[in-house]
Amino acid sequence: MAQKRPEPHVATLHDVARAVGVSPGTVSRALSRPDLVAPKTRDQILKVVQRLHYVPHAAGRSLRSSTPNLIGAVIPKTGVSIFSQTTAGLNDTLEQHNMTLIVSQPELTSTSSKAAVQRLIERGADGLILLGENHDPALFEMLDHRGLPYVLLWTVKSPSGKTYVTVDQTKAGHLAARHLLDLGHHHYAYVGSPLSANPRAAARLKGVQDELKTAGIALPADAIIEESHQFGSGRNAVETIMGRHPETTAIICTSDYHALGVLRGLYEIGRKVPDDISVVSFNNNDFSAFSMPSITTVDLKQRDVGIEAANSILRLLNGERVKPTVIEPLLTPRESSGPVKARPSATGKQRTALLPRGKPEANRPARSGPKQIK
Repeated sequence: MAQKRPEPHVATLHDVARAVGVSPGTVSRALSRPDLVAPKTRDQILKVVQRLHYVPHAAGRSLRSSTPNLIGAVIPKTGVSIFSQTTAGLNDTLEQHNMTLIVSQPELTSTSSKAAVQRLIERGADGLILLGENHDPALFEMLDHRGLPYVLLWTVKSPSGKTYVTVDQTKAGHLAARHLLDLGHHHYAYVGSPLSANPRAAARLKGVQDELKTAGIALPADAIIEESHQFGSGRNAVETIMGRHPETTAIICTSDYHALGVLRGLYEIGRKVPDDISVVSFNNNDFSAFSMPSITTVDLKQRDVGIEAANSILRLLNGERVKPTVIEPLLTPRESSGPVKARPSATGKQRTALLPRGKPEANRPARSGPKQIK
């Protein structure tokens, strides 16, 4: 069973003062104006603050209603644009229950996340939403000590004793690869975010590799291109892929952002999608249905994750026991994927270099209309 709210024990300013043997005013100065407190005393105070998990209350906190009405979410900077639909689902659902959502955007480190959580608690957060499961154990210890409910978003593992809402990323990878295998593809490349910093992307890639391996196909290591999460990254990856593996007929992208750049890169070297190369990605961002051609993608149900997370935190605030939620991904076929076709014998050298940015449209390859997949 998932997280159960323990009996809270929230330390006060007076608790810290008594433990150190100083006045509450000295504690307050040590935290707000440390230069005014003797170093030895200040160090003693900070040690007790850490041991008691004390967090200063925001001004006017005591005047607030005892009814929970503020939820804090910690979503690092690199995840804000990626998880915009999740954040929207969170916000809309909480607003329906007269709750306010505050989103903090720290750097992608456990230290920054812990500091962000402390700031949200200072603002009076009644519950927290945290991205992923890789957080400082001391952060969970503090939250449990204070009896503050929290929900983890987009976990890859299944953290024991925690409430979490996620999507099966490995299965998403299986779906993408199986779709292309069913279309007859045998030569693959993969474009995605740096795997060491993105466990969700790594799980998707593992699903792809496992599905291909079952079919007796290996994804070459040098056909796995790790690029930052930007449109231009996919564009740049195309030249690398086609230079190393010109036989490639299918490119799987870890996100629609990469896929849009890949489509542009293929267009610039005169490769037709999906006639020459199929492209499949993940997320199902709003724009993926409106690109030319529209992008075949595995829907990771981002908004549903936000809605389920909001409902979970609301139930925790009511003292209920909440089970983890794992949402199933869904393949969404569109125009960018199609059956593999035999390539005609080359009559001339295939151009594979990307056009320089900013060239006049007249110098670009002729645009061909998208092929509609029935």
